[in-house]
Amino acid sequence: MNLLIIEDEQNAMERLEKMITEIAPDKKISGKCGSIKQTIQWLNENEYPDLILSDVQLEDGLSFDIFEQLEKEIPIIFISAYDKFAIDAFKLKGLHYLLKPVKRNELREAIDRYDSNAGYSKPSLPATPEAAIPVVSKSYQERFIIHVGSQIRLIHDNEIAYIFTESKVVYIVTFSNQKLLIDISLEAFEKLLNPALFYRINRQFIVGLKSIQKMTTASKQRIELVLAPTTTYETITSFERTPQFRKWLLGES
Repeated sequence: MNLLIIEDEQNAMERLEKMITEIAPDKKISGKCGSIKQTIQWLNENEYPDLILSDVQLEDGLSFDIFEQLEKEIPIIFISAYDKFAIDAFKLKGLHYLLKPVKRNELREAIDRYDSNAGYSKPSLPATPEAAIPVVSKSYQERFIIHVGSQIRLIHDNEIAYIFTESKVVYIVTFSNQKLLIDISLEAFEKLLNPALFYRINRQFIVGLKSIQKMTTASKQRIELVLAPTTTYETITSFERTPQFRKWLLGES
C-alpha cells in the first residue's frame, strides 16, 4: 500500500515518517511533497497513492485546492493546527482529521480506519458542524523542551509571553524575562500553540494574550501593543492581520 505525505514543515514531515514506520511498517511512503504546486506535479508524474496524509495549510495555500481537481477520489487523512477546517475536510470526503501535534495513538486510529474499510469507504458529511467535533481531537502542545547550553529546560505555554524572530533566529521570551533560543521556525511554532491564547500579529511576533499591557491605534488603523516584558522592537499588528486580531481579542476567531 502506497502512501503520500504532504507537509511543508521538515520537522513535522520527519515526525510523521517516523511514526508511520513504527505503527504501520507495511505502508510504503512513495512520495513526500511540501506545496500545492509540488504535489500536483507529483500526482501528474506518478500513480495515485492508496492513501494521503496532508497538512491543510501549505506554503502556497490550502491543500483543499489539490483535491478539488483530482480525477478520482483518494482517501485523505487531513492534518492541521486548527479545527476550523474540519467541515471543509469532510466535504472533500476526508477519512480523518487530526490536530497538530499529531499523537501516535490518533494516527494509528486513523490508519486503522482506512484498513478496516478494506481500502476506502467514503464517510458521509456531518449534518451540522457540531456533529464533526467528536472526530477532531482538540489538543495543542502545552510543554516545550528548550536547550540552554548543556542544560535542558521544560517550558509550559503559560510561561510564554511572546515569541519573535531576530536575525533569522527565533526566541521565546518568558514572563520572567528570559530570552530562550528555539530551533524551530516561527511558522512551525505558531501551529503548535493554542490559537485562543497566542496570535501572530506580524511577520516577526507571536504574542500571548496575557502579555498585552496596553493598545493604541497606529497608522492605517493598525494596533500598537505594549508588551510585558518590554521589548525594544515595535509591536504593531500588520494591516492584513488587524481585523482578525480584533476578533481574536474578543474570542471570536
